Parts: sequence; structure tokens; C-alpha cells
Amino acid sequence: MRVGVFAGSFCPVTKGHVDVIRRAAKLVDKLYVVVGINIEKKYAMSDEDRLALLKKAIVDIDNAEAVAYGGMMTDFCQSVRADVMIKAVRNAVDVQAVLDLTDINKRYWNGETVFLACDKQYQAVSSTLVRELLSLGKDITPYVPEGLAPQIIKAIKG
Repeated sequence: MRVGVFAGSFCPVTKGHVDVIRRAAKLVDKLYVVVGINIEKKYAMSDEDRLALLKKAIVDIDNAEAVAYGGMMTDFCQSVRADVMIKAVRNAVDVQAVLDLTDINKRYWNGETVFLACDKQYQAVSSTLVRELLSLGKDITPYVPEGLAPQIIKAIKG
């Protein structure tokens, strides 16, 4: 069985995330979608909200399971016997970051790190963009999974 891992902060989950997750799930038998928990990082949403919203966003992807993890992602990959870690890239900056990450991953885990290019329609969509639009009082529904905007707004604004 081929096992994959797709990790991110998902603060909040976007349509771009879901598109990559859907495509990544086609490449493996089991895909763990991991909400990364980094105690050094300040998130706009609680860990519980990030995970709950991610679960709702991918509920229809049968072989994908959303989980939270607070450690080095290569350790998580080893724990679930993952063959591949899948990363999304939107631009050249993302490519460089993933290339750097790949080198680090190789030191701690024997799997492969691969990247999927974001669909053109989602290249400008990021969690940061969604949070910024929300702070400016703009509509975020075009950028977040169907039906989740009210819950995302509540999770971020309180």
C-alpha cells in the first residue's frame, strides 16, 4: 500500500489546498493530511479549528484522513510508514523552499518528497490572502471550500 503525507498549517484551509489534496489522493492508496502544530508559531485559528475545518473540507475524499501533529514531519512520515511527502508549489519561491526541505527530509527519512504544481486558478490563493481579505472586511467565499466561510470567519474573528 502506497502511503502519502500532505502537511500544512491550513490557517485556514483554501480551495487551493483542497485541489492539491484531491490530486495527491489519486497518487497514493492512503493520504494523511496533516495540520502541523508548531509551538513557536502563532496561528490565527486554534489547532482544533484548523483540524475540524480541514476535516469538513476533505470529507468526500475517501482515502484522505486529516490529523494534527506537533513534531518533525519526517517523524510523522516514519510513524505511518509513508512512502512520499507531497508538497504544493505555487511559484518559484515555493519551489526553492521545497527543494531546501527535500534536502533536510533526506537526512531523517528514506521516503521521497515530491511537489505538485497548483492549478493556475489557485496560484494566487493562500491562507495569508484569505486572512488579509478577512481583516479588510472582504468576501472570502471565492477562496475557501464551499460552505466553510462562516465557520472560518468565526474561528478567526472569534
